[in-house]
Amino acid sequence: MHRRHLATALAAATALLCPALALADDPAMDPDRPVTCARDRAGDEWRIQCDPEAKRCLYAPNQELASDGRRVKPLERARNCSFDGDTFDRAALEKKGFTVVPGKPDAPHGWMRDDRGRVFQVNFDLTRRLYLGGGWAPQARIDEPVDRARSSIDFGLFIFETTSPDDRTRHRLRVVEGDVHLAPFSADVALLHYDLSHRFLDPLLRVTTFMGTPRRHDLTLDLGVWSEAGHVEVHHAAMSKGGDSTLWKFGVGQVTLDLWQSAHLDSYARLRTGMGWERLYTESIGDISAVTGASAFEVGWIPDERGFHNLKLEVQHEVPRYMTPHPKTGRYGNRLRARFEYEAIALAINDQPISIVVGAQGEKRDDLPDSTNTWAFVADIGARFSLWAPPRPR
Repeated sequence: MHRRHLATALAAATALLCPALALADDPAMDPDRPVTCARDRAGDEWRIQCDPEAKRCLYAPNQELASDGRRVKPLERARNCSFDGDTFDRAALEKKGFTVVPGKPDAPHGWMRDDRGRVFQVNFDLTRRLYLGGGWAPQARIDEPVDRARSSIDFGLFIFETTSPDDRTRHRLRVVEGDVHLAPFSADVALLHYDLSHRFLDPLLRVTTFMGTPRRHDLTLDLGVWSEAGHVEVHHAAMSKGGDSTLWKFGVGQVTLDLWQSAHLDSYARLRTGMGWERLYTESIGDISAVTGASAFEVGWIPDERGFHNLKLEVQHEVPRYMTPHPKTGRYGNRLRARFEYEAIALAINDQPISIVVGAQGEKRDDLPDSTNTWAFVADIGARFSLWAPPRPR
């Protein structure tokens, strides 16, 4: 009995005198449950969270700790905790039947604390951010050598997605997003993009089968909209007689059909189709306007709750119909593109994530003066630095 009491006293002394060591593997307080604060007889402040059903109380210093266990500064991102005048008395709580154990202070959703009470972000929403990236982007064309010296820069000035409180509508806004490739130079930038996904509760068709137990099967039609304004492509052809060219897509409007939606609509698989108005500016064949029909299949998938992994897939076909015949293709042109991208967060600096990006793209087109209507392939590997990127909503 004396040994057991001695061991208990030593554990309590370790927790009080060396809290940095005691908190190494301690449980964290629940951010959704109440927390009270109290001072001990020495005047030190403690956060306390008790569970009346489990008869367990967690306690933790109300300040961040230095490496030697000294209290050095107030906790960051901590809920306000009022002092009711009571003294933190472990013995009194234990007499009431509570087990009193050391714990880590509570942290808000998307954040956690280490054994010294320091807070850091562990959940990132890459659909709400500003970003800048760069990397290596070798290019290959059929019957041409691989261009291994090519590099790329990609950026997004403002990326914002939000879902309605009922999880039935998701809005996606992007301002000045695109990429620039160097040597040879090309750019693909959308000045303004907006699209909307919606989950309809009422099905378009209700099919009932009567083979065995009657069953109802609903066919929903989750339609949305997709639009862009001011999408520009710049192509520099220094070694070609075709010269430089710029393609302005002044406005594009499309209807989307979501084939699959995640619970919060942040992941999807969809088809889209619509029309746009564009004008091609060239040095060699003049300027030509066109009404362009476009269709695409695309997937956006965030497989983990913390938002560390993001995958995108897009297969797109565009057919411009020229107001005056194109010198190469006549009334109609053809553009086909497939793009895959995987982005994974590797680390964070000051809670701003740095991610690794791996991508691949294939493109075949005949509308540019120097295009040969053969497949061109680009691979990308690089890094992105993101600003803002708050935690993903629950």
